[in-house]
Amino acid sequence: MAPKCWGVLLLCVCLSTLRLSSATIRKYEFVVENWVVDFLRPTVSLKRPADRKTPFSIPEENRKSALLINGAYPGPLIDVFENDTVEVTVANELISDGVSIHWHGIHPIHQPWADGAVGVTQAPIMPGNNFTYRFQAFPVGTHYWHSHMDGMQSAKGIRGPFIVRPKPTGPQAVKNSNSSKRNGVASGISYDDERIMILADEWQNPEVCLKLEGAMAGNDVCSDIDYASVNGQVAWGDLQEFDSRKYPYPLIDVEKGKCYRIRLIMMASNAENFIVTFFGHNATLVSLDGVDVKPILISSINMHIGERADVVLCADQEPGYYPIELLYDYACTLTPGHFIPPGFHPVSSCRFYAFLHYAKQKEIFYGPPKSPEGTGGGANPKATSGIDFDLTNAWIWNATSPIDVEPEPEEPDVRYTVTLGLEGELYQKPRDRPLAKSRWYMDLDGRRLTWTKPTTPLLHTKGGNTCPESSKGVPVLNIPEDAETVEIVINNLSPTAHNIHMHGMRFQVVNVANFQWCNVNKTACFLMPEFLNPCPKEDRAYADPNHTGGLQALYWGCTYNPEKDRPHANLKAPLRKDSFQVWQRSWAVIRFKANRPGVWQFHCHMEQHIPLGMIMALNILPSRQPPIPEDVPTEGPCPVWSWKDSNGQKFSDPERIRTLEEQNRHLREALIKAEAESDRCANGIGPAAHKSAQYSPVALP
Repeated sequence: MAPKCWGVLLLCVCLSTLRLSSATIRKYEFVVENWVVDFLRPTVSLKRPADRKTPFSIPEENRKSALLINGAYPGPLIDVFENDTVEVTVANELISDGVSIHWHGIHPIHQPWADGAVGVTQAPIMPGNNFTYRFQAFPVGTHYWHSHMDGMQSAKGIRGPFIVRPKPTGPQAVKNSNSSKRNGVASGISYDDERIMILADEWQNPEVCLKLEGAMAGNDVCSDIDYASVNGQVAWGDLQEFDSRKYPYPLIDVEKGKCYRIRLIMMASNAENFIVTFFGHNATLVSLDGVDVKPILISSINMHIGERADVVLCADQEPGYYPIELLYDYACTLTPGHFIPPGFHPVSSCRFYAFLHYAKQKEIFYGPPKSPEGTGGGANPKATSGIDFDLTNAWIWNATSPIDVEPEPEEPDVRYTVTLGLEGELYQKPRDRPLAKSRWYMDLDGRRLTWTKPTTPLLHTKGGNTCPESSKGVPVLNIPEDAETVEIVINNLSPTAHNIHMHGMRFQVVNVANFQWCNVNKTACFLMPEFLNPCPKEDRAYADPNHTGGLQALYWGCTYNPEKDRPHANLKAPLRKDSFQVWQRSWAVIRFKANRPGVWQFHCHMEQHIPLGMIMALNILPSRQPPIPEDVPTEGPCPVWSWKDSNGQKFSDPERIRTLEEQNRHLREALIKAEAESDRCANGIGPAAHKSAQYSPVALP
């Protein structure tokens, strides 16, 4: 059904629609289907014997039940210009699963219902149904899309890249985006071509490995990592055995003498990070999460789940195959030969490899690699220059800054504290109900709430304001409408790092903890009890003060202390992000502008933490939230606030609410009277009350 305009509230949306109509419309069709694939390279088809096989011909030990868009993994590339209108029609042909798509890094500021977060902006698109997402392509940068139905579907294949380019000007404006060369960034660095590198971990059965927690909450049922991949093809570990003819290393093809913008996208599900190193090649960092930064020469970059980074690299070495290393440093102490702490599984490798391949060369004296060692010129790569860009080190946050700097005021308009932690008893018995114990939470200034899916999507009730019963117990932070600058202090009271992502907007990271006693290489920190640590006693806090014995004694953190820590804030030129990692037992301080009407999810992006509740929502400017189009999927007992009843009356009209409240009051009074009559009858005083007397309240908008 076509959306309608309802009075003054929709004026801004109508105007934005007029603006969008002058931009190019980019249409895509996503058909979601069940597939059986080889999980080591689901849809990559190379020369025999590395060609794609039918399900019957896939080795049984490699078969995976996958969910794919248009039969491809990774899914289709969306490549558009800024402010283009993007229309993606999702046809759900799955057998039994609902689905939704979130546009990670995209800010649908005029169409918040298109954000794709189930329970927040929409209900699932159910099997056999279609829904068309329509939104403005904004902001410019390297982004991606993925399922937001639960924490499993993206690991089963529903994810792909999304690139938004600056609107071309001058002669470039007449060229098609698919044929023109994008040969510069805001800093002035030029390049000849682009490559996309999708980094991920691969799971044969994510519903087992990622859905439930392991022996300790925060740990996996399976190993921390089994396999890594680049562009949908397994990137073999240095300790893993494999058949290089059937499953060769992934290659990033380049041509000698050309420079490339390499768009790194970290789409992993469980592996928290990969430290990426291009052997023998200097790389210049030019963008983080789509924000152009002052160029900085780097020798490696640490990519965390949800993050994107653009680097410019020149193919200026002797031709050959040069290693690209993906180091999951957190897992290195779990490789063979190390002590495996309680609650962990060993991993087969922590160093994984793809290769930078000089294409269009006569490879007479060298060929494709069969081990992590390069071949040709890559057998002896030259040393590189630059810093190790790793934002888990506090000082790296000041190593560069956005080209377009946005200084922060000395004080925000409002300040909140959000604590990340674990509440409740640990799993102990085989009959313990799944997802019922050891729940992750993101509390709001002391209101300790773990995520529960609202019965009606939050945006459809203005964050629960028009129908409070639909969001009872749901962690929603209602930002005051007169607040512009919002500060959130994030305290991580757990031995596990958390990769945090904000929908709908970016934030600026103005302060981070500098705890060298608890960095990634300090395995002892994970097992450190609260009373044996360098954190000042007054700054220590347990995740759950009611459960501090046994293994739960490990769930604590060193919290932000305003008096000591605020002087170290970077308010002049902080980095702008939409995804970053809060390290274990640590804290960070972020700020954002509350100027985008909508309900935006804010959550940990580690897939196994999502079903266990590490999610909250930000309700921003409910009085200015635009009406919801009537084709947006909804569910639950509450009407969508902007829709109208059969009499043409909007469900959220004050008079309508008063009428429904009056009806409910009469129903309650009738029930009380009926119960009283029933009691009188039971005592032999009066006539029997009708047994079917019930209170069935009318759902308030």
